[in-house]
Amino acid sequence: MNGNGRRRWYRRCGATFTFALWLLGTVAQAQTGGLRGTVTDPQRAVVADAAVSLESAGGDVRSTRTAADGAFSFDGVAAGDYTLQVESPGFTPWRQPVNVVDEPVVVDVVMDVAGLAEAVSVTAPALVALTQPTITASRLGMSMLETPASVHVVSGATVRERGDVSVAQAKSRMVGVATQANPGNGGGSVSSRGFGGNGSVMQLFDGEQLFVGAGTVTFPFDPWTVERIEVMGGPSSVLYGTGAIGGVINIVPRRPSTEVRENAVRIGTGSFGTWRAALGSGGPINERAAYRVDLSHNRSDGWLDRYGEMSSTALAASFRFDLTQNLTLTLSEDYGDQQPERYWGTPSVGDQVDDTLRTTNYNVSDGRIRYEDSWTQARLEWRPAEGIRVRTGAQYMKADRHWRNLENYLIDPAEQTVFREFYLEILHDQKQYGSRTDAVIDRPLFGRPNTFSVGFDYTRVRFQHTNNSPYGGTSVVDVVDPEPGQFLNVAGTFPKYRTSTHRVAMFAEDRLEITPEFSLVGGFRVDRYDVDREELLRDATAGGLYSPVSWRGGVVYSVRPDVSLYGQYSTATDVIGNVISNTASRLALEPTVGRQIEAGVKVSFLDDRGQWTLAGYQIVKDNLLASDPLNPGTRLQIGQQSSRGVEATLGLSLPAGVGIDASVAVLDARYDDFAQTVGGVLVSRDGNTPRNIPEQLFNLWLTWNAPAGWQLRGGVQHVGDRFWNHANTGTVPGYTVVDAGVRRRLSENVDLDVRVNNLFDELYATTYYGNVEPQWFLGMPRSAEVALLVGF
Repeated sequence: MNGNGRRRWYRRCGATFTFALWLLGTVAQAQTGGLRGTVTDPQRAVVADAAVSLESAGGDVRSTRTAADGAFSFDGVAAGDYTLQVESPGFTPWRQPVNVVDEPVVVDVVMDVAGLAEAVSVTAPALVALTQPTITASRLGMSMLETPASVHVVSGATVRERGDVSVAQAKSRMVGVATQANPGNGGGSVSSRGFGGNGSVMQLFDGEQLFVGAGTVTFPFDPWTVERIEVMGGPSSVLYGTGAIGGVINIVPRRPSTEVRENAVRIGTGSFGTWRAALGSGGPINERAAYRVDLSHNRSDGWLDRYGEMSSTALAASFRFDLTQNLTLTLSEDYGDQQPERYWGTPSVGDQVDDTLRTTNYNVSDGRIRYEDSWTQARLEWRPAEGIRVRTGAQYMKADRHWRNLENYLIDPAEQTVFREFYLEILHDQKQYGSRTDAVIDRPLFGRPNTFSVGFDYTRVRFQHTNNSPYGGTSVVDVVDPEPGQFLNVAGTFPKYRTSTHRVAMFAEDRLEITPEFSLVGGFRVDRYDVDREELLRDATAGGLYSPVSWRGGVVYSVRPDVSLYGQYSTATDVIGNVISNTASRLALEPTVGRQIEAGVKVSFLDDRGQWTLAGYQIVKDNLLASDPLNPGTRLQIGQQSSRGVEATLGLSLPAGVGIDASVAVLDARYDDFAQTVGGVLVSRDGNTPRNIPEQLFNLWLTWNAPAGWQLRGGVQHVGDRFWNHANTGTVPGYTVVDAGVRRRLSENVDLDVRVNNLFDELYATTYYGNVEPQWFLGMPRSAEVALLVGF
């Protein structure tokens, strides 16, 4: 399709969606009398099944519960003064006086997640209840119990309480998720359900996709700015498009609250010359406006002998304006500047790392790693009538990344030297513009409760890649006392290619309640990716056009209000490589296709203070790039990869101050049809486990709020063995790490916090880099930090 054809196609899509929104406005019903409103969380996700009470001045109380879209209403309310109260497990109770007159009164309630205000005093462990909605797994405002998918949510307050110093560390504690982070992928890559990398496990920020440039995503990274982390396991393309066959991880930032005012300061220091400082402030400005500002700065000398210094700064600022009772505008700016440690791993010999080399860094003295990201958003939410919600927003993301390092190391045991190669310099300039509009309609269908969502998504990404390829230069240094030297640039660093990507998508989702216990949930999405690539050192262009379709269907059966069984079938697509940075040859390839069957059970008990889930799944992915059996020198899309597994979680938040958060994942990931050319000979890898995929994962976190203002906590994380080659002859051993901490309340608004990471000083590798006797990225040795938290 030529450029004029594409423009006509975009215009038709826009006209179609504009007509849909006009139609919604024409069917909007007039407001009814009495008192009505909607209950949402700080991210404007609806809170279903919340208890709402209206108490008159004389003490008479009327009660109701919010519907699936968070709406509530009281009809026939006499004029007068009342107190409106809303309660829901996992949220701070909301209470406000209201005056009812003859005209309809609308009160929109925004509830804060329990623990989100993060009072510095020791409190009971927070648990995000299954009865609460998730904004990641659906746009319909369904609770986790109502969603036919595996969803795990942890609050930002819990992340910070555990002492996770990065978003990457927090993600690795989620059920079924293992880190694959290294500087080459931006420090955020993970695996989930047998599939790994930023191109297969999608990263979201505030519900928006972060497009992957050359395998790299670098934002967000600081837990101080995070409100919660949500993970949905398995294919998620029906919601977010190509690149989510293993799952999707949504980092939700802190945003303004019109009800709760909070000011907090955290100052800490620790091992290896570490210093941390953070400030958070938020609350109402007036009756119609609120703000939230979070600022964090960290620096450390690092645990390596040299070149392990790191520093980072994160800023999140947002403002919310209630323009009318039914129209809300939120503006936000999120920024991050990080300079990670210039560490590319420790060389191994025979699947082992010499303990004496644990802190030795083989990089050059003038190495450089820096990521600078900004994310600007404007969002409008409009409720034209009861049961109708329209949301629209615009986003702009900019990322500048720079690497200049010596990246590959190979030990010669006989000579006691290290051979170094790949003096590599890369720069990324990425700009992403986007807009998404969707509408949710809660109207009966065939006489049964039904919630329907329809939307339109547009994204444009411009990406430029600069490097010094071919990466020349070699050097040899002593294994124990390496002379670092300086960066050697043989080829010179020049802009190599530029791409422009347009993504247009239309999507829909629906939940139909067949009976009060049985519901059907389904959705589909049609994407269109149009990619143009320009080679900057020669007169050459290439392009690619993809139109993948994804869908899912699920059933949920509520055995009781706190117990649900579910099953689903879902599809997804991945592009071989990355959409916005693919080579000319890969732009001609079709996306891979995945499909998943999943079934599970979710149980809430002890009045939402306890919960457990169990899920089983099978995922099959086709169209892998593999060698042609008839011509080993040619690669075709003929391969197949699959995984099957079981995931279980347990959460408890007991009145005695005891908290338990545990998860376990066991899976079997394998190549079903895959061959590799080795020395000109085609070798089958059928039945082998894909690289860097652990098949056993376990996380446990315990908290006890002891008497006299003490809090004790500790956690265990286990990751199983991984293979670093397709032949499954090279192993990165699994590991088990223990963390611990104690907090003491010094006064009503001051806490002292001490934590120890890697309590038993385990020598372990979080991931690896390279393919020939690869380097291990070692976990930090035992370290301790102490912090003072002050609220005011």
